Amino acid sequence: MKICLIYVGIGVAGFNANRLPGDREGAWVGHGIASIGASLKAVGHEVELIDLRHLGGWADFAAKIESTKADVYGLSVSPVDGQFVEPIAQFIKHYHPESRIIAGGIQPTIFKDDYNCEAIDTILVGEGEISFVELVNALSEGKDWPGIVEGVQPNLDALPWADRELFDYKREIECFFAPGQALPSVTMLAGRGCPFHCNYCQPAENAVFGTPFRIRSPENVVAELRSLKDKYQFKSITFWDDTFTISKPWVMKFCDLYEKENFGATIAACSRADLICRDEAMIERMSEIGVDWFVIGLESGSQRILDLIKKGTTVEQNYKAAEICRKYGIKIFGTYMYGLPTETREEALATARMIDEIKPEHASPFYFHPIKGTGIYTLCEELGLLKEEVEGETIARTGMHARSIKGIDYDFLDSIMCGNRVLT
Repeated sequence: MKICLIYVGIGVAGFNANRLPGDREGAWVGHGIASIGASLKAVGHEVELIDLRHLGGWADFAAKIESTKADVYGLSVSPVDGQFVEPIAQFIKHYHPESRIIAGGIQPTIFKDDYNCEAIDTILVGEGEISFVELVNALSEGKDWPGIVEGVQPNLDALPWADRELFDYKREIECFFAPGQALPSVTMLAGRGCPFHCNYCQPAENAVFGTPFRIRSPENVVAELRSLKDKYQFKSITFWDDTFTISKPWVMKFCDLYEKENFGATIAACSRADLICRDEAMIERMSEIGVDWFVIGLESGSQRILDLIKKGTTVEQNYKAAEICRKYGIKIFGTYMYGLPTETREEALATARMIDEIKPEHASPFYFHPIKGTGIYTLCEELGLLKEEVEGETIARTGMHARSIKGIDYDFLDSIMCGNRVLT
């Protein structure tokens, strides 16, 4: 059967996101939808992808849909793309009323009722590689489709590797994530889910991936890297995993395998202050194989705020983790938030002071913006802190400055965020 997957993405990047060379938000591939595409191709289905980020607008999308007739259309929906799903589905049904539409991803998984519209035939809850294939096979056999399907957790090593070529992949390899990363550069995902309890992500993340946290074998990850090296000759790698350093035995095995391959590429990956402090030997070993950037969610210089967001780390660990990274030559991509609910001016200043003292090689400040489905969103609702209309930029991997919480002095936060200056 012919399957058309649709990568929405315009909630972050907008239309025409390929208009400038190196426009990263228009370049990153969606690993989830690329994995589903690979699983469909593996059993013989014809698959293509429409990337809305690279279209000029809704008129272009309508023309693209009109000329792209498929048996099934699949939409993977992130929190910032939800408002576009119904118009997309209506466009499809207008031109191809007999086609079936599946909506899946984070938003349909958590908020099924929001996608119970006439144009959407099936909502896929959770992970899609197995269940999407089963739905398509059922359609090819003339079987009835259910309105809601619970996804099945796959064995990650048994899945085919993500089909990056569904996207215009030359765009991604021409973009860096961390400053100074050598090109070509590739992105990777090793695991799914997260064992931590930060309430700006949870329980939404585990609603999609379930528990426990799962990760591919080091052998599987390194084998994919070997394939990518042969194809793209990459010089740097970014792991998108929320936390790459959860399991020391996994990391140490990966390091041994990676070193044997002699890839000659540097690695940027996400870690946590507490994990870095817990095992300095692991950090030293990672530095030996080429890990030269850690993305660390420093979040706040106030312990009360760290506890409020259930980060599970301490301000002291933030400082200590920075010392360890510097000891082994690993640069810090430090992310942190201002404007959290109930944050005081003094607590915001403590964050600015911490950043000035740690001096991350790349400082990435955010204005806190609650995501529906998370614990802290519920707290903001209970406290009546949510603005009806959000001002400023929306969510992106590279920055977020949405003014969305009542009672926050954003002009003051602007003054301490700029250049990480500390006011007294």
